[in-house]
Amino acid sequence: MRHSPSPSASSAATVVYPWEYVAMRRRAAALSQEALAKAMSFYNEPHTYLTHIRCLETVGLRFRDVVNLSRAMPFSIDVYRQLADLPPHQHPRLCAICGWDERTDQSDHNGDLTTWSRKLPAICTRCEQAALAPAARI
Repeated sequence: MRHSPSPSASSAATVVYPWEYVAMRRRAAALSQEALAKAMSFYNEPHTYLTHIRCLETVGLRFRDVVNLSRAMPFSIDVYRQLADLPPHQHPRLCAICGWDERTDQSDHNGDLTTWSRKLPAICTRCEQAALAPAARI
């Protein structure tokens, strides 16, 4: 399924590469490469997945076959494929911090479904809430 670029996305949006998308989604799930590999290794050794994850996050590399990372964290293989195969003007709109896209169900910090921030349209509500959380504690 091809995700269409959002008409409300800024034309000056930062290009996100497939290796950045994998790392952004992993960090948003608060997982190290090792923890993600362990979560993925149901029958296989974690080392197999760790090598694959490290390759996926290597700058400049794009892969045809990608393990289903959505088993362990919110991740869209369709988004990965678009980032790897299509020119930047056809990329889906992604959160500039965590890589969330509007077709990925993910709860924000208030327990609501994540959507685009109204104040900062380049990020999602989950990242907006995380950015405001330290300020609220002062």
